[in-house]
This record gives sequence, C-alpha cells and structure tokens, in this order.
Amino acid sequence: MQSGAFSIEKILGMCEKLMYFLGVNLCFLISNLPVLLFFLFAGISQVRACLPLFLLCMVPFGPALSAVFYCMGRLIDNTETGVFKNYWHGYKSDWVQKTGLCFIQMLTILILWTNVEFFRFQVPNMLLMILFALFFGAVVCMTPTLYLLSSRYEMTNRQIIKDAVILLITRPVMTLGNLAALALILMCLEIQAGTTVLFMASVYGFLVTYMSRRLLKELESGEPGSNGSQVSRP
Repeated sequence: MQSGAFSIEKILGMCEKLMYFLGVNLCFLISNLPVLLFFLFAGISQVRACLPLFLLCMVPFGPALSAVFYCMGRLIDNTETGVFKNYWHGYKSDWVQKTGLCFIQMLTILILWTNVEFFRFQVPNMLLMILFALFFGAVVCMTPTLYLLSSRYEMTNRQIIKDAVILLITRPVMTLGNLAALALILMCLEIQAGTTVLFMASVYGFLVTYMSRRLLKELESGEPGSNGSQVSRP
C-alpha cells in the first residue's frame, strides 16, 4: 500500500515538473513574440537579407532567456514557487538593464557580421574576414553566459560582459557544454519538431544551468574567475 502511494506521489511529482518545463517554455515563446512574427511573415530564410530587423526583433530575447535561467535555477535548488510567479520575477528584475545588454549584443553582432560580409565580398581580405568571423562567433558563444549571470547576480552590464569574456577564455569546457546543449536541441528539432518546440527553451535553460552550477558556486565563493562584485538575486 505504501509502495503504491509512493509511486503515485512520484508520478505526480514528475507531472508537476513536466508542467513547469512546459509553462516556462510557453512564457518564453510569448516573451519573444516579435521574433516569432518575423519568422511567420518573413521566414527564417530572410534572416540574412533582413538582419537589422531580425536583430531588433531579438532584443526581447535577453530578458526572456534570463527569466528561463532564473526559473531553472529555482527548479534545481528546489525553491520554485510556481511557473508564472518565478518567470515574471526573473523577467521583470532589472528588465531595462537586460534589454540594454541584449541591445548591445545584437548591435555588436550586426557590426561584426557586416564586417565579415564587407571583407568577403566588397574588399576581399581573407585575414580580416576570419578575424571578424572569430569575434562574431565569440559574441554568439557568450550568449548563455551573459544572461545566466544577469539572471543570477546584481551586476552592471559592463561587469557582466567582462566576466562573460573571462569565462569564455578561461572555461572552454563550459562553452563547449553550452554549444553541445544547443546542438542537442537543434537535433531534436530535426527529429521531432512539434514536441521539441514545446520544451526547447526550458530544456536548454535547464541543461545550461545544471552544467554551470559548480561554476556559480565558485563565483559566489569569490574564487578566481570573478571580480567579486556580484550579489546573488533572491
């Protein structure tokens, strides 16, 4: 009898976690309505042709991804208090700062990609093209670290960017892990797009947060890799 009750409790717990993942992903999709409308009316194939518009539509992505990381951090710490409450708290906390951080990142991506295209087609220069392509890749690879830090700590954008650059250089395993998590999500999209869309942001956020938990503890304890000025969010 006790074994049956335990099994039911375990199943209910799994269903609750599943709904948490689904709810977080739904909130993420709603928060990124501009980019979804871009894909609907322009299409993914037009991203390169309409890059400035696409990157402008991506600006809400920063606070949304930060909110996903916040929710997954609460889930891992077993301190979640409800999908919408957690997501809204993570989303609205320093919303202006996170939006500004994402705007800076998108503007940097636009400038770097424009230079890649310029030195590829207008004034062919292989060395400069490769250099700007490497910078472009680095800025893209910094994405999860930028918004993981912004979701976890009260820091200025300058401090967040500085720490993200340091971690990109000194923690290549973390960067590779984040890329592997993204590759896994993209692979699942190819295999089962309908189901993956329902969970892609929350699963990706969970994987990144879970793999970074040891690093976050090191940052909070003031070990190398941190400037020691961050304050953990409640």
